[in-house]
Amino acid sequence: MSRRVAVLADGLKARPLVSLVAVTAALCAVLVVWVDRPLVLWVADSVDPDMRRVFAVVTRLGDAAPWLVLLSLALAACLVLARRPRFTPLRTRLLVHAWNCWFVILSCLLSGAAHHVIKVVVGRFRPRYLLSEDLYGFAPFSFEIARNSFPSGHTQTVVSLCLALYLVYPRPAVIYLLIAALVACSRVIVLAHYPGDVLAGAVLSVVVVLLLKRHYRDPRVRTLLNRREAGG
Repeated sequence: MSRRVAVLADGLKARPLVSLVAVTAALCAVLVVWVDRPLVLWVADSVDPDMRRVFAVVTRLGDAAPWLVLLSLALAACLVLARRPRFTPLRTRLLVHAWNCWFVILSCLLSGAAHHVIKVVVGRFRPRYLLSEDLYGFAPFSFEIARNSFPSGHTQTVVSLCLALYLVYPRPAVIYLLIAALVACSRVIVLAHYPGDVLAGAVLSVVVVLLLKRHYRDPRVRTLLNRREAGG
């Protein structure tokens, strides 16, 4: 038995994303059993309504649509400019920016798709059902997306966007971290999600973004830069 445990531990060390998912699953289980319910009840009773209204505005930063529109416009602008003769000296740089925009968009879309699948499969009741009907638990394979709580979609959106942006444009790291943290906290404060939902949404995004960068974005940008060096 000890040898099996040692082999499993070595395997997790060699696969950090697998380790991250395993640890997150354990933490989520702990949160579901011991933390989520009392914490949400405390937030409902203790958080000032004015503060909740402020965070209701903050939480809109987790809406995917405006971010995707802006990124799509930036992507289109880079591609259009890259085709203009006037910008020939900047063509490679513009194409790299285009790839970066597409990487961020794809990170949001794929993590969002995964989040919806998990939501349907898990079917966890949102906090409002605990507060109004004393329902705390799960109804698996529920297609009532508005009722399902796990994982948090707003957290998934903002973490995927901020992490993907950080990986390609790292300078405003503090801003990315602040936006992601505020939105994640807001989901609990406005009683839309439990802490376990927020944690799962964040980790889901981290896994998707890192895999996309490693296996999709980086090889293509590397090929683009190699072609430039070969042509130059």
